[in-house]
Amino acid sequence: MLAEVVGGQLHPDAAADAQTADRTSLVNPDADADADAGELGGPLTVGPVSGLEQLDRLVTVDQKPIGRTPRSNLATYTGLFDAVRKEFAATDEARARGFGAGRFSFNVAGGRCETCQGEGFVAVELLFLPGSYGPCPECHGSRYNPETLEVTYRGKNVAEVLGLTVNAAAGFLAGVPAAARSLKTLREVGLGYLRLGQPATELSGGEAQRIKLATELQRAQRGHSLYLLDEPTTGLHPADVELLMAQLHRLVDAGNTVVVVEHEMDVVAAAGWVIDLGPAGGDAGGRIVATGTPAVVARSTKSRTAPYLAAALQAGPRHEKTMNITS
Repeated sequence: MLAEVVGGQLHPDAAADAQTADRTSLVNPDADADADAGELGGPLTVGPVSGLEQLDRLVTVDQKPIGRTPRSNLATYTGLFDAVRKEFAATDEARARGFGAGRFSFNVAGGRCETCQGEGFVAVELLFLPGSYGPCPECHGSRYNPETLEVTYRGKNVAEVLGLTVNAAAGFLAGVPAAARSLKTLREVGLGYLRLGQPATELSGGEAQRIKLATELQRAQRGHSLYLLDEPTTGLHPADVELLMAQLHRLVDAGNTVVVVEHEMDVVAAAGWVIDLGPAGGDAGGRIVATGTPAVVARSTKSRTAPYLAAALQAGPRHEKTMNITS
């Protein structure tokens, strides 16, 4: 609801033109733009909203997939694969064969495997169960044809580079500034274990959300932005929560506002302001039970969150800085 209200105010013409240049939303690129625009332009039953004149951009970082098929992956979504393809095209072997950067794209004909159309997987239809994917019998998951794989960069072909983890690629591509910048932010949000070419279908909602956050962090900051995140710590190890919090504080330090829907008490305890919704879930919830600083909410007698928040505060804050969080 908050995203719809703010988005509708910042971009009133979104319903008529879903491609408005100033509208920024890190959502699934395969989603239907017209449907999103319709939601923004629809009637909303909300009260007066003030302070929107202080915002320049709205960025929603949700857990929707970064793609619906194996063709979408971490490298293509963040844009770092463009830099990798250019490096391959600049090799002596590629120039001798007349291969441009497009030859190393698995999304267009030429260098890709035509059996799987560059996906690395083929659809397997099952009679009584939902369809699935299996490795391509021609390229065995490499996505490319043999001629393309003969071109190497620092001893690796393009499929082998896509098979590197983010941590491994950070060293291998350290001399490629555009790729190194993306890899740095991916590591900073705790995604160093993912492969560059890992299909979107293999990513969890939390991983997709952090990929979107990393993509936003590597962009040049402009104006005052409002970031909305939906439970970004779901499934994370406490050490990864620390990494994530550091990046959220980085956004706040840059003069932006971060609003997080969250149940992790360490995150709530680090908030500058907490809005506790309840008292229960479903039809028994949705009402504001308590608001204020974490210390104030922790003393509430009506909040079911209060005792857990009090315990987190008593254990000591992990994060000295504060940000706006909705619990």
